[in-house]
Parts: sequence; structure tokens; C-alpha cells
Amino acid sequence: MHTPTNFDQTDCTRTLAYYDSAGPLAGVPTRNEIEAEHGNKMSDILQQCLSNKQPVHFMPTAVSDEAEYINGVSTYILRVSGCLINGQKAVVNVMGIRPFFDVMVPEEAVRGVGISTASDDLTPTYYYRKVAREKKLPLSSWATLSNYFHEYIQGGTYLFQVSVNNYNPTSEDDYNNPLFSSALSRDPTLVLTWDIETYSSLGLSNFPTAQSDESNIFMICMSVHWKDDPNPLKQICLVDVETMPDPR
Repeated sequence: MHTPTNFDQTDCTRTLAYYDSAGPLAGVPTRNEIEAEHGNKMSDILQQCLSNKQPVHFMPTAVSDEAEYINGVSTYILRVSGCLINGQKAVVNVMGIRPFFDVMVPEEAVRGVGISTASDDLTPTYYYRKVAREKKLPLSSWATLSNYFHEYIQGGTYLFQVSVNNYNPTSEDDYNNPLFSSALSRDPTLVLTWDIETYSSLGLSNFPTAQSDESNIFMICMSVHWKDDPNPLKQICLVDVETMPDPR
């Protein structure tokens, strides 16, 4: 499949850029640049909190169970991915969780002696569900990280390491704090949407495929939004012929 060689990049200022396939496309802002431009001063607040080792707010979007050897010991890590209060990407390694195992016995034997069980897992594939219930960890709402170690890693992402005791639900005081309240009232996840337009020179009856030399991509349109906000922060259109930006 053939892809475009010259591109038209259109953002909110309707600027034009060209691409020669020789390197990164100049003129298209990075994720961090978009967040800095539209972060409503939350980036400054975040940097101040990080510099002073103050608590920071984190919105989880994905969770996984991990096991790594630390000092020669296999260690369970609850790895949570998401974003910070300004929308910047972050990965949080929640440490200090001591796994345990259950002994399976016939249900009749348990019920027969009058034992009541709680927190039964019908699908034990994902251990983090058990951990979240036992430790009351927020995995789908704002969390507050305190007493953490952090570093800035490749790709514009923050990596945090925090004890399970310092990964807590955000308090009502923070939700009511004028400094944070507006930011905490929304999900700062940054969303990229796209649509790819293709055609095949073999005719309409032949669906374009990546394996076919007769198939072509002639346009890729993208928009960047805050989650749940229909107003785009950036709009980008890539085309394979030189054209002027759309003034609309």
C-alpha cells in the first residue's frame, strides 16, 4: 500500500507544513506541547508539587499485574497507567503489596460447616481486582500519590514508585480546593481520533489492503480532544497532494 509523501498539517492556526519522508514531520506539536498549551496552568502547579515533593493527583486508565526481581526476590507490582492533573502521561508502580493464595476446597464442605466467604473471585486471572478491593485502591477515579519517588522517562512520561499505603483516594478537601477543583471536575485524559481514507486503482469492487500495490492512502485526518469534550484542541490533516489549508 502506498502512503502519502507530502503532507498538509492544519492546526487551530491553519498552518501548512511539508513532509519528505526523510524524518519526523515538523510543525506538528507533541503531546506535551499540546498539554502545556491547554493545561490551564495545571502544568505549573504540577511542577511545583513535584519539586517540593508534595502530593500529586493521578487519574488511572489502565491496570496490570507485574512481577519483577528486586534484590533477587520476585516482587509483585501493581502497575497503573494514566495521566496527571495537567493531562501528562504517567505510570505508577504501587509497591509493598504482599500477595497471598487461597486453598480451593469443595463448596459443600465450606457451606456444610457454616463458613461464609467474602471477596470470592470467579475469574482469578487478574489479581489486581483482589488487591483493589482489599486495599480500597482507586483504579477508576482520582488518586493522590504521596511520599513517592519519580523520574521523567522516554516519551514524555512520568514514572512514579509509591507504597500501597501512599496511593489513596483523593479527599473531599482537594475536590473543594479552589486550586484543584476545576481540574478535578473532569477527566484529563487526552484522546486522539483519526480517520484514514483509502482507494484502490483496481476499482470500487476491490477493497484496499496493505498488501496490494494498487491500494493507496490519500488522506489521514486527526483531532485531539480532552476526554468528554467535543471541542478539538488540535486538528491535523495529512494529504498526498499539495493543498492550501481549509480556512473553516
